[in-house]
Amino acid sequence: MKKFSSLIVALSAPFAAADSVVVFNEVHYHPDTAEASREYIELYNQMAVDVDMSGWAVTGGVNYTFPANTVIPGRGYLVVALSPQCLAAAYGTAGALGPWTGRLSNSGEDLHLRDNNGREMDE
Repeated sequence: MKKFSSLIVALSAPFAAADSVVVFNEVHYHPDTAEASREYIELYNQMAVDVDMSGWAVTGGVNYTFPANTVIPGRGYLVVALSPQCLAAAYGTAGALGPWTGRLSNSGEDLHLRDNNGREMDE
C-alpha cells in the first residue's frame, strides 16, 4: 500500500504546475522612454475556452484586482497597465485594464497572479 500511495504522489506532482490556465506572458517593466506610465503586464489564457478573471489579482510589486465580468477569451491575451490611457497613446493598445497601484522595479521583483480564491496561478 505504501508503494501505491507513493506512486500516486509522484505522478500527481508534475500536474500541479500545469493547471495554471492563465499565465504571465510579458512584463514591460522598463519602457524605452523610461516613462513609468507605459508599464504593462500581459496575461495569456492557455485554454481554448474563455476564463472569467473576476476577482483574480496581480500582487507583488504592483497590485490590481480584476473587476467583475472580466473575461480572457480562449487562447487570448489581456493587458493591465499602470496607465491604460498613456499606453494607448504611446502604442495604440486599446482595451488595457488598470490602473494598478505600485511600480514595476527595473531591478527585479516578484509578481503573483492569484485566482479569486487567492490561489497562486503563476509567479
